[in-house]
Amino acid sequence: MIVYRATGMLNVAQGEMATASAYVALVLHTPATPALAGTGLVASLVPFAPWPRWVAVLGALAAGALIGGVTERFVIRRVASHRSGFAVVSVTVGVLLAINGLTEWLWRPVTRGFPPLFPNGAGAYVPVFGARLRYNALGVMVTIVAVLLVLAFILRHTRLGLAFRAVSSDRAASELMGIRAGRITTIGWALAGAIGGLAACLVAPTVLLEPNMMVRVLIYSLVAATLGGLDSLGGAVLGGLVIGVSQTMIAGYVDFLGSELSLPGALAVMVAVLLFRPSGLFGTKRIERV
Repeated sequence: MIVYRATGMLNVAQGEMATASAYVALVLHTPATPALAGTGLVASLVPFAPWPRWVAVLGALAAGALIGGVTERFVIRRVASHRSGFAVVSVTVGVLLAINGLTEWLWRPVTRGFPPLFPNGAGAYVPVFGARLRYNALGVMVTIVAVLLVLAFILRHTRLGLAFRAVSSDRAASELMGIRAGRITTIGWALAGAIGGLAACLVAPTVLLEPNMMVRVLIYSLVAATLGGLDSLGGAVLGGLVIGVSQTMIAGYVDFLGSELSLPGALAVMVAVLLFRPSGLFGTKRIERV
């Protein structure tokens, strides 16, 4: 969504970039041992490991930013300057497969545990009306809200955010106004890569770390962003809440559907939104002059 908001492009390889960043955090935080088969090649290049947990996460953010920026500079930019937006999406599918294959080669298709970033022990919870709100879940929610607030401030109240909006709206006109569209696009991809790395580190303790970890998460994220509006941060959050709550309730209370059809159901919602309201609930409708 950040890539779309900043550049007008859609990056379907975002999940694989995030997964690779989470592996970087695992390597930085965990010393190389036989139990982590496949990490020795990378871990041997990292001095002073193991790093503290949150420092390792910062390393994952840096890795995500690097992957995103390099991908845009040397792959996406060459295609976008000569082809249509559909070609860019097709190339990101190729990037997805390439990063997925590289991740499996480096770390093997093995499921690994990822240390939680917040306390997650037996007594690490806050009682709320008889329910238990765990510190880990609370920390994840606070982190997400903080990141969204920072992003909203950047996009709405800074010169960088203004440049993002200008480039995504009309790249040629923005260049005529003196904006360096290439640099802004690279920054947008790097920022999205860093946020993706953070998201993967937050998700990995729950879903466990493996090369295809973010595929399902990415699909649900695309559905949520489509429902709320690809260019609306608040709409994406609301769309995520609607999709998450509905999937949980349907899987728990509609027996003949269950959890097996949760993913096809989410895709059906996305198709319906694209058919009847392409801009989403809170997205900006595009107006073309004839």
